[in-house]
Amino acid sequence: MRLRALAAIGTFLLAAGCGSAGEAGSVTQHLVRADVPRAAESVSQADAAALRDGNALFACRLLAEVARGSPNVALSPASVSQAMSMAFAGAHGTTATQMADALDFGLPPDRLGAAFNAADRALGEVNGPDVTLGVANALYGQVGQRFREAFLRVLARDYGAGLRTADFERAAEAARAQINAWVSEQTRDKIPELLGPGDVDPSTRLMLVNAVYLKARWLAPFTKQSTFPAVFHAPSGAVNVPTMHQTGTFAYRQGAGYQALELPYRGGRLAFDILLPSPGGLQSLLARLGGDDGPLMLLDGLRRQRVQLALPKLRIDTRFELASALKALGMGLAFEPGGADLSGIAGKPGDLYIKSVVHEAYLTVDEAGTEAAAATGVGISAAALPAQPPIDFVVDRPFAFVLRDVKTGAVLFAGVVSRP
Repeated sequence: MRLRALAAIGTFLLAAGCGSAGEAGSVTQHLVRADVPRAAESVSQADAAALRDGNALFACRLLAEVARGSPNVALSPASVSQAMSMAFAGAHGTTATQMADALDFGLPPDRLGAAFNAADRALGEVNGPDVTLGVANALYGQVGQRFREAFLRVLARDYGAGLRTADFERAAEAARAQINAWVSEQTRDKIPELLGPGDVDPSTRLMLVNAVYLKARWLAPFTKQSTFPAVFHAPSGAVNVPTMHQTGTFAYRQGAGYQALELPYRGGRLAFDILLPSPGGLQSLLARLGGDDGPLMLLDGLRRQRVQLALPKLRIDTRFELASALKALGMGLAFEPGGADLSGIAGKPGDLYIKSVVHEAYLTVDEAGTEAAAATGVGISAAALPAQPPIDFVVDRPFAFVLRDVKTGAVLFAGVVSRP
């Protein structure tokens, strides 16, 4: 039996809008949309909460896996979850069970897609004069490959994704260029080459791609005059790094073994949460983040406090092949040639398998705000508090961060910084 690879579910920071992209590359491509409009129905509060809690837990379990071998990590859990949920729509049997457990999907497939669709619509509400957030999905399928109509209908209805054709068998490099051009356009050139030469080959039958782009301004920007070198205690030793300073009123929590502080973006929806462990406590914090509580529990109980903040400027570019991390989380069967059951996409059980999962992220944090993939800002009013000495929140050692939509709880980005 000839095995066909469901190659590289690509996840990455994408750019503005959910509309269809133009043709790219040297291979003629045809955009085929299932005759189904994107759904506009709402979902129950219980389903929305199940998606939120599951995605937040998966975000930090994935972060803990990926951070094992990298000092600095930025990723978009929302992008990974959405791209993998598109593949999940075609999974059956034990393959589907393992994927649901590994990805913390607590809803059956028919309700899961609807919940992702409702979450996307909610995220679309964050756009405004100071926040730009775009999410896009696309499918690139092999010319002549017969895909299940039910699968295409789900992806059109719940993900707004139409099928584009590409000739991976005879022109893999041209197909790779075609997909990379779409990604580059969606991410405003922040990710010009998601797929490397080995990510697409003649065995590729389908590429599922999700892209997210975010640019948001702080509610209370830092001043450039208050940025100057300060010591950061990296694992390899102390280094001087450009550090932003500000004294103001922030949502703050002193937890057991960590401090948390939330920086809101304009518009009142997105926030950048810093989780600063006690010295030497990063691994313990990551274990807690990836445990049953997840990040939202560790951030529960934030209260406004007068804080004297010192935060390094950040620029993080990371690219990962996530197959090993996802296998470690329990979904090994989906990557097994001949063993995976993705027959809901095409063919028979064993014909398709996931060959790779490529993820690339770009994130900057500076005096004005953040440019990255996905999210909106939450605003905290600066109401006067009784006079008291400000709390010191000095980010001078390895820390974790979460960039989330405060209204829905969606974790758009997460990361670890050990050496700015």
